[in-house]
Amino acid sequence: MNKKLGSLLFILSLSALQFSVFGNNEEIEQWHKKELVVVSSQLYDNPIYQVAFFGAEFISPSGTKCVVRGFWDGSTAWKVRFMPNQTGRWRYRTICSDQSNDGLNGIEGTFHCIPNRSKEEIYKRGLLKHPEKSYHLTYNDGKPFLYIGCTAWNGGLLSTPEEWEQYLFNRKANGYSVIQLVTTQWRGATVNAENETAFSGIDTIEIDPSFFRRLDERIDRINDYGLIAAPVMLWAYGDSSPGSFLPIASATKLAEYILARYDANHVIWNLGGDGQYMKENEERWKQIGRRVFGENHHHNIVTLHPRGLSWYGTVFNEESWLDMISYQTGHTNSRNVVRWKTEGPVVTEWDKLLPRPMIDTEPVYENGHNAKEVRNSAYWSIFSTPVAGVSYGSHTIWPWLRKGDKPINHGKKEPSAISWFDALSHEGSIQTGYLADFFRTIDWWKLYPANQLLKEQPGLVDYTRYQMVLATPDHSLILVYIPAPDVIQLSIINTKHYSARWFDTVNNKYVKEKIDPNNRELVLRSPVQSDAVLILNKKK
Repeated sequence: MNKKLGSLLFILSLSALQFSVFGNNEEIEQWHKKELVVVSSQLYDNPIYQVAFFGAEFISPSGTKCVVRGFWDGSTAWKVRFMPNQTGRWRYRTICSDQSNDGLNGIEGTFHCIPNRSKEEIYKRGLLKHPEKSYHLTYNDGKPFLYIGCTAWNGGLLSTPEEWEQYLFNRKANGYSVIQLVTTQWRGATVNAENETAFSGIDTIEIDPSFFRRLDERIDRINDYGLIAAPVMLWAYGDSSPGSFLPIASATKLAEYILARYDANHVIWNLGGDGQYMKENEERWKQIGRRVFGENHHHNIVTLHPRGLSWYGTVFNEESWLDMISYQTGHTNSRNVVRWKTEGPVVTEWDKLLPRPMIDTEPVYENGHNAKEVRNSAYWSIFSTPVAGVSYGSHTIWPWLRKGDKPINHGKKEPSAISWFDALSHEGSIQTGYLADFFRTIDWWKLYPANQLLKEQPGLVDYTRYQMVLATPDHSLILVYIPAPDVIQLSIINTKHYSARWFDTVNNKYVKEKIDPNNRELVLRSPVQSDAVLILNKKK
């Protein structure tokens, strides 16, 4: 069919329905995405500017009101997506700044929200939230949520539907809970698989909705697997990344569009990616955050993903729109990196700030030959603050490389000898799942850093031997991580009150340990031939 004729027929078919709202009589399950589709009575040249606001006010069965931003989806199609948190009859009314547009403004309707029937916890337990005065995330019903992320920056942009299914099935089966991905063109992918970009322009931008329809499918499938999506709105490193070159007004427009499109999904928002958010950039990112999340209703958790060894927690401490502090410790375990990770601002400042989850969302990436380095990095990170989670990354998975592909603007230039699928089976990828399973067997959300219990710290002499301790406030549970076979010396009164065992991080096994009940100090040598976690439980 002629492309222009096809577009004309599409517009005419929508125009015939311009006063309708699709799906307004359908039932929707609680904590699922409700979508309203309306048809504009006008065709705009650049809708995101000519329509300053479009959305809907939703009124819950209990009478609570909220206004949700909608978005343009091409031609005369506009949509509002919303996640109902109560069962019963909901009412809505669309709102449009162009009040003369009777296809967008003042349309009223109802829908019925029914109890959830899904077996996935994100639907059974509801949206993630950050409870006040806590250092972790929970579902809406209060059950703690452990963030175990996998970095698939290009996955949403370059994967086929079949590849995405394989990837998500594997991550779900291996205990991951969050998928990190980019939602626009950026330095690592200047176009998507269809050669499209999310937007064009600088001072004035134009959105391409077809770019985002691909992402709709990918993010929906993440949630279908019971996983949380962690989309990056504005990648902020590299000249081709929107967080770098867009002025504040344009960056805000783009982020608001992405917010409207995906906030009815189960997501954790990364406002920026790989950015430097301090010094001369501090005010810029604070302004964008306040405009996007402070002035718009949103359901989901918000964070910023920074570049390596960058700690914005202190200067952003008072930003009310920021729910979670992400940090990145780079891609090697060099002396400088390990010192920053184990003795730097994350370790020294977490208890001086407002309580928030603090998570290393980009530790050492795996290359197929560095599983120990990947494990050391992940465990050092998760032991650095009150436990909230950690992420995994692979040099082959994040750029979504197939055999023979080369990453764009990153690292080595040789064609990849393996595919992203092959990398799923790397040791570190699997052992991150062991880490997740291990922490889920204990009350991890009650654990805080407790390095003061160490009588001696071998890491002061040799940084590769840096030991880390977590404990509950009453010391009923104590964990000690050793990055290599070593001796642990702890100052614990009444060792006879404790039982001990070791967790083998490589083989996902437990090894029993005997404690001399007559000692007032605990000295143990690990029987595990790799890095390990000593587990001390106070006897009941």
